[in-house]
Amino acid sequence: MKTYPQNILKKLKMKNLKDKILESQEKSIVITLPSSIEWSDYEKELKAVEDESQVMNFKVPFLPSKTDRNYIKKCYLCYRGNIVGWQKVCGFQEKGSIDCTTTGKHWEGNFIQRTGKFNKLETPIPMKGFQGWRYMK
Repeated sequence: MKTYPQNILKKLKMKNLKDKILESQEKSIVITLPSSIEWSDYEKELKAVEDESQVMNFKVPFLPSKTDRNYIKKCYLCYRGNIVGWQKVCGFQEKGSIDCTTTGKHWEGNFIQRTGKFNKLETPIPMKGFQGWRYMK
């Protein structure tokens, strides 16, 4: 068994402790996709960001606090009365401006940014739709 100097062990323990604290503070949010959007159309957008070369923006009236933004890692998606899956949160844009590459529509406001693979839940979780975002419990 390899032995390490005391100061190295202390640093390793602190790093592990810090990682555990950060993991315990991770938060998830949930957004609702408007029921007017067809899932087959939305899947095209999800596919476009799957390799993380692009970002999906979801417009919201306000964003989580700047402190909470550091801990929000997942965004769940509510669609037609069910939470159907989640994606990785890659950022937040405050008072931004974007042009949708799918619809060509111009948007201004606050955006939750997501990217990567959409992780579909095996069993959808019932949830009534809402506007904006909420913390996932």
